[in-house]
Amino acid sequence: MMITTSSKLLYGLGAGSLAAGFVWFVANEGQQLGSVMFAFLAVAFIFLGAIASYTRDGHVLSTDTAAHASSAASQKSVGRSLWPFGTAVSAGVTVVGLISSPGIFKVGVALLIAMLGEWMISNWAERASSSNEYNTKVRDYLVHPLELPVAGALLLAVIVLSFSRVFLALSKSVGAIVFAGMGALILFFGALIAVKRQANRRVVGAILGVLLLALAGTGVATALDGEREQLTEAAEEDHFAHRGCTEEKEYSDKKASRAVSMKSSILANVILTEDGQLYAEATGYPGQQSAITIQRSNPSTILFVNESSEARRMVLSYGKVVEDLGDGVERESALEACTSKVEKGGQQAVTVVVPKPSSASDEPFTITVPGVEGAKIDVFVP
Repeated sequence: MMITTSSKLLYGLGAGSLAAGFVWFVANEGQQLGSVMFAFLAVAFIFLGAIASYTRDGHVLSTDTAAHASSAASQKSVGRSLWPFGTAVSAGVTVVGLISSPGIFKVGVALLIAMLGEWMISNWAERASSSNEYNTKVRDYLVHPLELPVAGALLLAVIVLSFSRVFLALSKSVGAIVFAGMGALILFFGALIAVKRQANRRVVGAILGVLLLALAGTGVATALDGEREQLTEAAEEDHFAHRGCTEEKEYSDKKASRAVSMKSSILANVILTEDGQLYAEATGYPGQQSAITIQRSNPSTILFVNESSEARRMVLSYGKVVEDLGDGVERESALEACTSKVEKGGQQAVTVVVPKPSSASDEPFTITVPGVEGAKIDVFVP
């Protein structure tokens, strides 16, 4: 019998589509759009029905023993897989990222590509042969060179980020103790596994998995709790990127470099004497100078030498700048370059680029030493 079960359904749908197209044509007074649509549906259904009739719905006759092994019924069913679920989740992440954040969108696209690739390869490998063992080997040979490095990199990233969040939340002294203790535990655990070579791999893997989850959970918890107070304060006030030019001691003064290179091309030496006098020794000018000249828009290095009994810093002031903060709000900031605090007998250089001439400023350009009254050198920028 050439008309099989599925072909009967498809032929029936085709005939119904033809009838629906005729009814549409009559009911809508000759409107052709709907009729054409139903005609295309009828052609498609009839074509599929013809294919089903030709293939006999994939059935194999009981007398055709040669075709039994290759029939669809004799093939093993596809195993369960989490890749479709992962693909759906990745698609959801992509959609969420599309309306929320470009970063989340990129992560979603990457996950979607990875999940689709894994799904396709797994589906192909499951039908590579009738041997499950061979199919698994085929998949591993194809995917492991890519899976293992990526998985290792992700695992390492989780460990490093978790450790960093934990230690950024702990104080410096406690962090060192915790780090040493964790190192000792890892060494002990590794030595124990090395001694007992017959240890169950599943047990070891389970222990490592629990430890990894604990580390990741601790990292997430400490990340949500925030960094320790000193780091939070430093980030808010930008201690390490901003050098305070006041008389008080700043974070930037800690362990500041005091060495000056022989190739520094010093423009002038600014010296603070024991009695609080400030003068300059400029290249090409004999004697003590109360004013120096700096070339505009060129890097100029000035060396500060402190001969006084207290730690002092040199400050070069070269005007002010007005910043537009938006909404009609402006902020005026002083343009300054300064050294760190220099102890008695010490020296430190500062390099500055002055963008405009001193005549363009309402205030004079000067070199001063905070805390020392009357210590001033005039600066001229042509």
